[in-house]
Formats: sequence, C-alpha cells, structure tokens
Amino acid sequence: MKIKHLVLFLSVLIFVCACKKNTTDPNGQEEPADPKAKVEPLNVDNTKPISTDNRVIYELNLFNFTSAGTLSAAEARLPELNKLGIDIVWLMPIQTRSTQGKIGSLGSPYALRNYTEVNPKHGTMADFQSFVSKAHELGMEIWLDWVPNHTGLDNVWVTEHPEYYETKNGEIVHPNNYGDVYQLNYGNADLQKAMIDAMIYWIKNADIDGFRCDYVSSPKIPASFWQKAIPEIRAAGGSKYIWMLGEADFAADAKALLSVGFDYDYAWGYHDRIKNLLGTNSSAIGVKNQSKSLIVNGNYANMDRMVYLTNHDDIGDNFSANYFNYWNTNVPPLTVVEFTLYGMPLLYNGQEIGYRKVQNYFNKDVINWSNPNKQIQNTIRTLIALRHTQKALASGQKKEERPKTTFLETDNSSVLAYTKKQDDNEVLVVVSFANSATQVQISGITAGTYELWLNKESIAKETTKETCELEETKTLTLPQKGYLVYVKK
Repeated sequence: MKIKHLVLFLSVLIFVCACKKNTTDPNGQEEPADPKAKVEPLNVDNTKPISTDNRVIYELNLFNFTSAGTLSAAEARLPELNKLGIDIVWLMPIQTRSTQGKIGSLGSPYALRNYTEVNPKHGTMADFQSFVSKAHELGMEIWLDWVPNHTGLDNVWVTEHPEYYETKNGEIVHPNNYGDVYQLNYGNADLQKAMIDAMIYWIKNADIDGFRCDYVSSPKIPASFWQKAIPEIRAAGGSKYIWMLGEADFAADAKALLSVGFDYDYAWGYHDRIKNLLGTNSSAIGVKNQSKSLIVNGNYANMDRMVYLTNHDDIGDNFSANYFNYWNTNVPPLTVVEFTLYGMPLLYNGQEIGYRKVQNYFNKDVINWSNPNKQIQNTIRTLIALRHTQKALASGQKKEERPKTTFLETDNSSVLAYTKKQDDNEVLVVVSFANSATQVQISGITAGTYELWLNKESIAKETTKETCELEETKTLTLPQKGYLVYVKK
C-alpha cells in the first residue's frame, strides 16, 4: 500500500510540475509559461540583402567547383549559391590560359593568352552569357577576375603588339621572376587603351557587374591609369554601376590607390596580423586591438574593404597548407568575426562546408562536396542571413554612415565581445578563443530582450532562434571556441 501511495504521489507531482511549466493558449496549444524564453526554428535560406552594404561575395574557381569544370555545370549550381545567400560571384579568370611555360596541367589562371576569349575548357561566350543571365535572374552579380599587370608568354599581344611589353636588353621582362608571364608596359598609351577596351568588352558582350583586379599594388601600374580607366569602365555600364575591387591593402602597399575610384580593397594586413596572433594563442586581446585599428582607420573614409579568412592565394608554400593549418579550431569563431565585425565578407570555394583540402589552381582539383562540416555549414548559413537582414551588420563606403562598433569589457582575456548598432538595430557578438570551456562576465550590454540567432552548442544540429533577457552585466559560459550572436528586439 505504501508503494502504491508513493507512485500516486509522484504521478500527481509530475502532473502539477508539467502544468506549472506550460500554459494553454486560446487555441488549445501548449506554450511556455514565459513566452520570451521560447526556441523557434529559424529559416536562414534564400535571404536577400537589405542594401548593397549587406552583401556577401563568393570566389569561384570553375575547374574545382564542379567535376565538369564548365560554365554550364556551374550555372546549374547557381541556385545552390543563391539559396546559401551569395550576392556576388567573383569568377577566377575564365579566359584561355597560356600553354607556353605553363605550370601544372592547366597553367596559371593569371597567365592569359587572350583577354577577350573564353577558355574552351570552360565553354563558349554563349555559355558565359547564359551563366551571367542566370545569375542576374537569381538576383546575383558576376564580377570577373582581371589581370592587368602581365600576360602569358604566348598572349596574342606578344606578336601583334610587342611594344605593349617592358623590355630589358632586348628581352621581355618577367615580373617578380615569374617565368610564365611577361610584364606589360604602362608607359605605352596604346597599351592602356587596349587594357581598358578589353575590360569594357566583357561589360558590353556579357553584361558583367564588376571586376576583381589582380595585383593592383604593382609598381608598374601607375595610379593615373586607374584614374582614367575606372570612369571609362563605369560609363560603359550605362545605368548599371560597375563595381571595382582591388587586390591590395591600400593602407599598406598601395596608398596611391585610395582615391582613384575603387570600391573595395583587401583587409590584407588585418588578416595577416590575426593569422600571426592566433596560430596557437587563445587570447582575444590582440584580436580586439587589431579589430579596433581596422575599424578606426581614417584612410578608408570613402571606400569599403573585403574581409576574408581564405582565398586562392592562401595556400602556404607550394599548396602545402590552408587556413585550417594555422587557425585550426579558431576557424569557427573567426568566421563569426569575419561576418559581423567590418567590411564585406568573402567565401572561397568550399569554405561554406568547412572544406580542409588545399586547392591547387594549376591542376584540376575538384572539391568533394559530399561530407560537409555541419557546424561550419550551419554557422555560415546563419551568418549570411544575419548579414543580409541586420542594418547593424552593414559595411559602407562612407565612414560616417557605418554602424557603430563598441567593444565590451570582459573579465576573461580569451573572450571577445562587441556590439554593432545602426539606428534601432543592435547585434551583440561574443566569441571565445579559449582552448576549453570558459566562463566570462561581460559589462556594457544594452539591457533588454534579445533573440539568440547563433550558438555553437546547437548550430551543428539545426538553425534556431531563442528569445531571452540580457542584463547590463551578464555572466555566460561558453564551450571551447564557442560563440553567440544576439539580435536585440
């Protein structure tokens, strides 16, 4: 009898507790007693940016993106990139590669034989036009990689216009001792015109939207060329704005290009300094200091920057390493920083699935898409949705119009915390670089109701948002290399 009474008592207790935990709404549905604490599914696919300052760019190597390596095969996968939330596809050079002096089985994508010819291994001009048209239909832009400093050894200009090249003792110069390319001579006005005409060709014939310009820090290309070229290139676009991204850190190695018309440069120095800081170090102090420097840099009052964790040049010595080799477990928290701190974030072929293999661009090296890292994949999907939908995560050409960044005080040197604020929109970011689970007290939070969009502990399983209350001072426990991103309601 006593056992029966005990069982009955426990049954009643469980029922009472369940009733206290949940209430019933007028429709008869159970919901938490505190609706502000509920967890909801979060759809992060197919989002679109609320402005051009909220975009994400994707670098695509056609040879490695699909097994076919063609424009048609890549076009078939554009809906996947659109679903992910890619706004700009930067195509590595699609032109015919030189065969003379070539490296590897393909040759270098930056040693071109003809500026105005599609590599037949990728397809035809009609295929490229179709690719661009499909991207535009999906709301994406296509930026073409451009190589202004040099050409391949068998470029058509070598025989047709030898005067376009720099010579020494009667021989064409190899820039930087690169044996597969020849240096162009920008002292020749006809070469400058030919280069501008070649760029305009792709605007007129394929309706592209912009250029990523290779090695613009070259001392052989005067700033005056870009001052002349960029207005002519933009004029060729008519009512459509043509975007210009320069491969250089303008504050460090190309100061003369700060005011010639580029929209973006690389935050190259920032990337390299963080790389040196976080090889094995778990401190967030250096990241905080470098991040402050990146944001307050007065040289970028009227242009934006591209931020990245990796790209095709990030390959170690002779394709021996990639970003996982030196950042390892810091890759996920740094990905959060890349998408939320400053500038326009770049994704490189396969980064969206946490692909770890070094990609060789002198040989065909197709990405294995079959085994994605779910934590990184869902983290990036969510970060893109955040980037697209939150004014506070915009970048911006004009310094005075960018969101305000505030670094918060923490009592743990391994944890970085900051807020981004624009008008009534505020995002709180917390990332840990600690090598084990850690606790942190954060001060300076804007107290109120938040939605937690991103949490390392749950993101590998699903994308959700959880409504919660945060006080001005909050103590949080984060797992190893943990991260949290909140949006204030």
